Amino acid sequence: MAALIFLALGTLVSEDLTSISAGLLARDGTIAFAPAVAACVVGVYVGDLALWLAGRLVGRRLLDLRWVSQRVGPASLNVLSARIDANLGLAVLGSRFLPGTRLPMYLAAGIWGQRPLAFAGWSLLAVLLWTPLLIALTAAYGSAITTPLLGELGGVSRFIVSAALLFGAVRLMLGLQRRRV
Repeated sequence: MAALIFLALGTLVSEDLTSISAGLLARDGTIAFAPAVAACVVGVYVGDLALWLAGRLVGRRLLDLRWVSQRVGPASLNVLSARIDANLGLAVLGSRFLPGTRLPMYLAAGIWGQRPLAFAGWSLLAVLLWTPLLIALTAAYGSAITTPLLGELGGVSRFIVSAALLFGAVRLMLGLQRRRV
C-alpha cells in the first residue's frame, strides 16, 4: 500500500518517470500491474488539475500586472481564450503525447480557458490513454522503452524547455493576433 501512495505522490514530481518506475516494478513483480496503473492515474490526474488551477489562480494575477497589461490587450486575450476553448480536446490530448508541452498547455488552459469541466474531462481521457500505455510498454519491454522516452534531458533542462515553449507559444499567439487586428 505504501508503494502505491509513493507512486501517486511521485507523479506530482515527475509523472513520466514515476509511471516508468511503476512499469518496471510491475515487470519485476514488486507490485501488481493494475494497482500500479491506478495509483499513477490518480496522481497524474490530480497533477493535471493542479496545473490548470495554478494557471487559473496565478496566471490571471500575472495578466493584471502593469507590465503585462500594457502589452496584452483584453481583445487579444479574448481571442486566445476562444481558440483554446475551441481546440481544447485536441490540445489536451496532443500535449499528453508530446513531451514538454503539458506544462505550458495546462497552464494556458487554466489562464485563458473558460471550460474547466471540459478540461477536466479531456485531461482524464488523456491520462487514461497515456498512463496505462506507458506503464504497460515499460513492463513489457523495459529499457527498450525507457531509453528513448527519457532521452538526454534532465529535469532542470526539461523545465527550461517547457518554460521556453510556453513563452514562445504566448509570443507567437499574441503576434498573430496583432497582425489580424
